[in-house]
Amino acid sequence: MVYMARGSFWTTIGFIITSLASLAVIWAFGNLISKETYGTYRYVLSLAGALGFLTFSGINTAITQAVARGSDSVLPYGVKVQVKWNQVYLLAAAILASYYWFQGNTTIATGLIIIGVLFPVTTAMNSYGSYLVGKKDFKTASLYGTYANLFYSLAMVATLLLTHSIVVLVAVYSVATFVPMLFFYLRTLSHVPKDKPTEDEKKELFDFGKHLSITHVFATISQYIDKIVIFHFLGPAPTAIYGLAMALPERIRGYTKNIGSLVLPRLSEKNMEEIIPSFYTRTFQCILLGIGVSALYIIAAPYVFKIFLPQYLDSVKYSQVISLSFIFNIPGTYMGSVFNSQKLIRTIYAGSLTGHISKIVSITIFGALWGIWGAIVALLISYAIGLPLGYYLWAQEVKRFKNSQV
Repeated sequence: MVYMARGSFWTTIGFIITSLASLAVIWAFGNLISKETYGTYRYVLSLAGALGFLTFSGINTAITQAVARGSDSVLPYGVKVQVKWNQVYLLAAAILASYYWFQGNTTIATGLIIIGVLFPVTTAMNSYGSYLVGKKDFKTASLYGTYANLFYSLAMVATLLLTHSIVVLVAVYSVATFVPMLFFYLRTLSHVPKDKPTEDEKKELFDFGKHLSITHVFATISQYIDKIVIFHFLGPAPTAIYGLAMALPERIRGYTKNIGSLVLPRLSEKNMEEIIPSFYTRTFQCILLGIGVSALYIIAAPYVFKIFLPQYLDSVKYSQVISLSFIFNIPGTYMGSVFNSQKLIRTIYAGSLTGHISKIVSITIFGALWGIWGAIVALLISYAIGLPLGYYLWAQEVKRFKNSQV
């Protein structure tokens, strides 16, 4: 409890500050540009984000897990591996941009090229946060994350006050996320031990990161498929309505993921025997927390939209319904931290592939048939399926562990 209080204090402070900054950005997008412009901007970011499955993103969790177990010098190696492998992302972005260019949509094409150049390095430098969390330096991790978010928020609001050009907005987004990552990575690197990781540490990090990256393929696509489907079938304005309906719930989900990252180092120090007695208690507490957060959000959402996003009151009902996902997301985040901490590769694969493939398929079908409501229903179904699936996979792991002890 002391560990959670210490870590969550800084995480919560950071969340409050960054949420206020993010609210300013959401207000700017919702009031300073048209729905069509914002919808197209979101579509470009969603396309670029969906291509993120080509990056070596899983190594971040592997870095946290390794550092928590004493392998402090793995950070530069992990970043080097990412920069190398992430070049595949640039190639894919260039190919997709060429398609849109020949289709005559130079705005989307140019936006994809800009993101394609900077994103592979940005996402690699982001590993500094994973290192700090592994060291349990939650204060520094939270401060750096807060400064980075404030830099991005100020840059975006200032840009929206000056121009409505989608290409310029995408360019500022890319630069405003790259610059803080580079700065804080170099700052963190100066405190990393100069000793090179052993070959065994490199191999263990690469292998675990590889497995996690493979599981992230469908997770990454599923994260953005809803906006891509809605833009394709309904156009930019409905994409804007849906995007802002999701904005605040996604912000809250980001906080729960941070809490999951906070828990990971602690769990990595434990073994299965120590985690088993408290697993079901912890997940039940997470479900209750999810119910409380959903209830509060449903009550507050109409007032928040009326004050900050009066042009998007149509988004309120969608946002309230999607907030029910907290009931499943919060315990799911804890389960994921347990699985990652114990390197339960078989369970990670089974849970990720089953959950995210079903999410992609259902959103594509329901979104095409029923638009925004179809996408929301598909999301809730996929989240609801994930919870009992996680319990089942955990029970199988516990069974295997107990059999191995006989």
